[in-house]
Amino acid sequence: MSPSPVVARTGDGAGEEGVRPAAQIKLEARGRLALGLAALGLALIGQFYLISVRNDLRDGLLFFAAAIALFVILARQAEATEEGLPLAAQVRRVMNRARNAPVRTVLIALSLALAYTTARFLQAKPGYGSYWDVFAIWVVSIACYAAAFVHPARFDARAWARQSQREIILVASLTGVAAVARFWALGAIPNILSGDEGVLGVLSRSVAKGELVNMLATIYGTSTLYAFILAGVQKLLGFAPFGLRFTSAFVGTLSVPVLYLFARRMFNVHVAVVAAALLAVSHFHVHFSRVIVAGGLQDAFYATLALYFFYTGLEERSAPRMVLSGLVMGLHLYIYMGARLMILLMPVYVVALLITNRKLVLENIGPLSAFAGALIVISAPMGWWAYTHWNEFMARANQLGIFQSRWLAAEAARVGKSQWSIVLDQVRQAFLTVNYYPVTWFYYSPLPMLDFASGAIFILGIAYSLYHVADRRHLLLQGLFWSGVVVGGALVVAPASSAYRILIIFPAVCIFVGLAWDRLVELGSRAATNSRVSQVAATVVLLTVIAGLNFKAYFVDYAPKCLYENVNTRYASYMGAYAGKLGPTYAPYALSAPRVLYGIYKSVNYFTSGLPITDIVDPLTGPPTFIDPHSRAVFFFTPQREGELAFVQSYMPGGKVDRLYDCGTLIMTAYVVPGGQ
Repeated sequence: MSPSPVVARTGDGAGEEGVRPAAQIKLEARGRLALGLAALGLALIGQFYLISVRNDLRDGLLFFAAAIALFVILARQAEATEEGLPLAAQVRRVMNRARNAPVRTVLIALSLALAYTTARFLQAKPGYGSYWDVFAIWVVSIACYAAAFVHPARFDARAWARQSQREIILVASLTGVAAVARFWALGAIPNILSGDEGVLGVLSRSVAKGELVNMLATIYGTSTLYAFILAGVQKLLGFAPFGLRFTSAFVGTLSVPVLYLFARRMFNVHVAVVAAALLAVSHFHVHFSRVIVAGGLQDAFYATLALYFFYTGLEERSAPRMVLSGLVMGLHLYIYMGARLMILLMPVYVVALLITNRKLVLENIGPLSAFAGALIVISAPMGWWAYTHWNEFMARANQLGIFQSRWLAAEAARVGKSQWSIVLDQVRQAFLTVNYYPVTWFYYSPLPMLDFASGAIFILGIAYSLYHVADRRHLLLQGLFWSGVVVGGALVVAPASSAYRILIIFPAVCIFVGLAWDRLVELGSRAATNSRVSQVAATVVLLTVIAGLNFKAYFVDYAPKCLYENVNTRYASYMGAYAGKLGPTYAPYALSAPRVLYGIYKSVNYFTSGLPITDIVDPLTGPPTFIDPHSRAVFFFTPQREGELAFVQSYMPGGKVDRLYDCGTLIMTAYVVPGGQ
């Protein structure tokens, strides 16, 4: 006979209700352990506040109060009999989950407390000195929350590799093509830095110099943590165009396998291959992977990764995947503004799912709650920053938003149309940047986002997806696409010229192309003798055509022709790069007014590491006697003012004249005086 189970009796009765299995006793003990650890943790945090924030006792007392409350509950649970505990039933309900997962409960409570502490310490910081202590608390809060849900699963990598060998080779090949297209001659194509690239470069130099110390804030609409990442990369690779652009090229390359995983999980391998291949070779995505203006490229990557975890979390009813989605989305908030769109999109998507697939949402209440918690924990510092620095947090929206800048009202009065008609036209313009309006700002390409073939197939794909919009997959894609078109495109000025602002929609655009092609090939293959061979052959032909069109458009028709940015921006980059190579021992002077003045183009500041260039604004009518004739100096002349070179040469002879040409056109003349004569 098997041994009788170990039981324990409670109360005075001898019936079944007085007998509890040992497993239940153990669970109760684990629950009390969770309470005790949580109470101790909250008390330690309260004591930390009392020591560290001596001018304000409120936070310390708040944590102590929470610790005391938990400890009293623990005492009543441990010391009172069940009959003598009036609130036993209510407390038991609250504690059931905690005692079943005591470690998770403690980790969640600790992460929320540390996230709150991070926000409060940001408020208490004086604005100078190191913020790494606050950053460390924030990282620990994220780690605690992740550890509560995400655990490494057993995974047979060898078996998976054997089973997926062909697919792994395919994705690796597409990623390799993407890497070559983005990293080849990265610092030289484009061959100048734009003003916005200079802004990010200067911010990263400020981090390296210790001038920018808060990594949990925003500046110029860009999150400062992004500047810290750029600074870290450039410390390894050098403060030069290659090092500055490396992060963009890396994220652009990594976007290809991430999009493949997302599209494959939502649809099938065929859709995923076409979408990922288009992303890999797209002239639009390649260009913005090779420069570092704004953060639209980062938006596209983080949005795709967050949606992959969110969608698979829904499908699998998986709290760990939902937590990963929340953490990625929250981290995105510290990179660029597209995260704000994603955070607004997700509750709208869930509400729409309640209408179209109520059962799925109800089955995911727990995972969705875990997602919300992850987002709260990781977003807490930026949320506090937004609350206390709202104008800075919304700087770009206030500057470019059609409502915030009052552009819409002014435009309606100017053209004599209603505001609604103008907004609809804005939506039209933003939508048509995909396959009609050329990508102008920060690119100056004659092409829209998509090439000729992809643009045609895209229209079929988005129509097919709209037809199936009640399907949760298509609902998510349409939500991403149209929220980007409206919020990032239509609600800002000049949408037809600024496709870079809605780069976040491009992964969805690629999937729409893949969807349409998948449907077309499937329908066509039914009439073929060997349908499988026909499908593969047709797709290979399509992707070859798309790759040829895009690579020719970028590397043959665009890159060699110095089309990136206007001539003044290009002049400023040439000047800054030249002065930077000479170094701080040379005093630079610019004879480039009125076209170019020092301080307007931050690319100059980036190249020279902040060494100022003196503008000689008024044309010289004689030797520049205000300069020490024996000093080391370099003079920069626009072609329009090169005639003044003779005055400088007569006053400071023995220098070297260096003329720089931009695609065969003289753009700048430099006169370098070694000094010491």
